[in-house]
Amino acid sequence: MSAPLDDKLERDLSVGTAWLVVLATIARAEEPIHGYEIARQLAAEAPEGLSFKQGTLYPMLRTMESEGLLRSALVPSSEGPARKCFTLTADGRRVLVAWHDTWRRTNKWVNRVLGGVDELR
Repeated sequence: MSAPLDDKLERDLSVGTAWLVVLATIARAEEPIHGYEIARQLAAEAPEGLSFKQGTLYPMLRTMESEGLLRSALVPSSEGPARKCFTLTADGRRVLVAWHDTWRRTNKWVNRVLGGVDELR
């Protein structure tokens, strides 16, 4: 596959999964979590060759908050200015659970279909 098509596939897959992994990262945090920490955790867990661009995170967080999925608060920091930290709302938890179920079903289906591709290698 050509590099532009590789890039398109990665972009399309990333857009579809970014909201899911951001919501999951916020949900598993034991306390409100700020954007830089969300980005750090996602970068640390990304498979080789994949990255999560910080430039997309902050607009995504703003949109999620305006959609009622997140709540934010300024939390004082000993390392500088107060940080905007996020928690899931009840709607955010509901959406995360629904999307997780959809992801599992989709992933199972895609893996089943792709199983025959391994023979082409």
